[in-house]
Amino acid sequence: MFFFTHSVEVIYQSVVRPVLEYLCPSWHSSLTKEQTKQLEDVQRRALQVIFGNIQYDEVRCTYNVSSLAERRFQLCRTFFSEDHKRQVERPLVSFANQA
Repeated sequence: MFFFTHSVEVIYQSVVRPVLEYLCPSWHSSLTKEQTKQLEDVQRRALQVIFGNIQYDEVRCTYNVSSLAERRFQLCRTFFSEDHKRQVERPLVSFANQA
């Protein structure tokens, strides 16, 4: 049972969750409450498949699983941090020596 649970958890974390979070800094702030709930329901269902009939909040606490809303917020915070802004503002090509 452990091997199955671990395998499904790895599949969720490496395949499903990245799709749910893809480019979230560009769309996170425009989600409605209903859309946020629908996304969270996907994770709720996935955790139910992985861990069985354990309450969602209990699974999150026991296995230290963040809600998708919390993860999106953290991803956005990281994306828009000062370090990332400096990396984005740097030009990809320097045109200074082409005169």
